[in-house]
Formats: sequence, C-alpha cells, structure tokens
Amino acid sequence: MTADAPVVFHTSGHTGEPVRWLRTRAQILAEVRVVADAVLVPVDQVVCFAPPQHIFGGLFGRELPALQGIPVVDAWREPTSPPSIPAGLRTLFVCVPSSWPLLRAVAGDIARLPASVALHGSGPSTPTARQVCRSLAGKGFRAAEIFGSTETGGIATRDLVADDVPPWTLLPDVTFARDGADTEQLLAVRSPRLARREDMVATPDQWRTQDVVRLVDDRHFDFIGRTSRLVKINGVRVDIGVVERLVAATFPDVDVACVPVVDETRGEHYELCYAGRDDEPGMIARLMEVIASDGGTPVPRTVRRVPAIARSATGKVLLEQLRTAAD
Repeated sequence: MTADAPVVFHTSGHTGEPVRWLRTRAQILAEVRVVADAVLVPVDQVVCFAPPQHIFGGLFGRELPALQGIPVVDAWREPTSPPSIPAGLRTLFVCVPSSWPLLRAVAGDIARLPASVALHGSGPSTPTARQVCRSLAGKGFRAAEIFGSTETGGIATRDLVADDVPPWTLLPDVTFARDGADTEQLLAVRSPRLARREDMVATPDQWRTQDVVRLVDDRHFDFIGRTSRLVKINGVRVDIGVVERLVAATFPDVDVACVPVVDETRGEHYELCYAGRDDEPGMIARLMEVIASDGGTPVPRTVRRVPAIARSATGKVLLEQLRTAAD
C-alpha cells in the first residue's frame, strides 16, 4: 500500500448512519508520530479499549504498536471485563469513557507497572477517570486527553489531572482558522491531516467543527461545548453534557443521557433519560434535586426511565433509538 492510498474510517454520530471519511497512509502515520511526540512516553505494550474501526482505536491500537513493534491487548473485545495486564512492561492504555471503571478495577496492577500512560479520546473525560488519576498519583502513571474527530484527526491535547482543567494545546502541525476577532467562536482549524469525505473532490484546506470554544491565545483554547449539546433555556445556556456528568458522578450505577428538544414555550429545552435503579421510588425527584443544586442549572423538562441507553461502539448515544425507547 502506498503512502497516498486511502484509509477509510466511518462516523455515525447520534444517528447510527455511517459516513465514509478518507485519509492517506501518510496522514495516519503523521498523526501517530505527532501525538506520540507531544504526549506519550516510551512504552513496551498497548492495552486498547477503542475498537480499531474507529479512528482513535485504529491509530493507537493498531498503527502505533505496528510502528513501534510492540504487542497489543485488545481489551475492546471484552468491554465489560477488566483486562489482564502483562506485568513488568511500560504500558499505554488507549481509553474511551466507558473504559475507566475497568482501569479502576485493575488500579493495583497498574501501580506495579514500571511506567504507564493513558490516552483518552472519543468523548469527555469522566469523574471516574479523574478518580483513577487521583488514586494512581505518584505511582508512575500519567494521563492525557486528545481532542479531535474523524474529520480532523487530532487537534489538541491536554493533561488529564484529578483536580484541574487546563486549556487545550494545539498539536504542533495544527493552527486556528479564526473567524473574526471574537475569542468565543466555532473551532476551525488548518492541518495537513484533515480527512476527505468520500463525496469530496479534494481534501479541504480547513475544517469548521461544531465545537464552541474560547480562544486563549494562538495555541490554546477552552472548550465550551458542542452546538448539538448546548441549549438555551430562558436565556441560560446549558451544556447537557455537563448535566450528564453531574448525574453520573452522583449516581455512578445509573446510565444517563440528555436529549435536546424543541419547547413551545422556551424555544429550546432538554429531557433526561436514565437506565438503572429499577424504578427506585423518589429517583426522579432526587435527579432533579442534584441538577438544580449545581448553581441554578435549569432542570430537565422531563425525566424518563428507559430499559437501556443505546450507544455506539465508542459510547456515543444513538439519539433516535433513545427517543424511541423513551416514547
């Protein structure tokens, strides 16, 4: 295979309908190298929780170990079971949001490794991720998040730490494509690693994401939220992803997802669906109380208990299936 031969990755977002995105082998290898140079330490093995058909799992669960000639434990094959971690080897954990409870279960094994690093992608870091970072502090473990998408590849990284939320730092080959002088805007970037959608004639020279960010300077930004996850209720902007994380931190045994909806009175609103607790009496009132306690965050218009929350292989909520379950 030549360096310019296309490699196909798929996105499904919240619909479940696949879209094909093409990147060259040269772009793939460039991304592995730029991320490894920016945030990773030398490792002897990879434990991968991200399936390889997703770009994140493909890059760091297949391409990186192949490039470095090191073995891989495919933990994504058993997504509900803690992995067996070979001892005595410096280890890279390729993490998605749902993998952190499994790392928590094997934290003792991780602490005994000579060195370890977790690379988190495919969704916001979770309270459990920060708990694991806290429990492994001072034990040769570090964690980093990568910000990006199938369309853009990796855009930025930051350390994942227990008690702080630093700004994102652009990867060395990425620059902002600013839209005016406002610091708060949709994130637009230029990079030699942008993907080409299958119906595009050529690779775009820049890509505007659906992420609302606040530009700190020419190389750093703070993430505010995705346009699809921000709703404005009576003039108050609510990131429903933050609501989900708040509920998950308070009720770790409950799976939760918020759904943006059109509201005849307020224009926009959201509903909350949860699975678990077996119709526990008073659960809805407790959920409302937890959300309302967060600095006046508007509570959801409706709370619904569902049998399960449908998710893709990388943990994205499949909204149409969730709406059907809720109805």
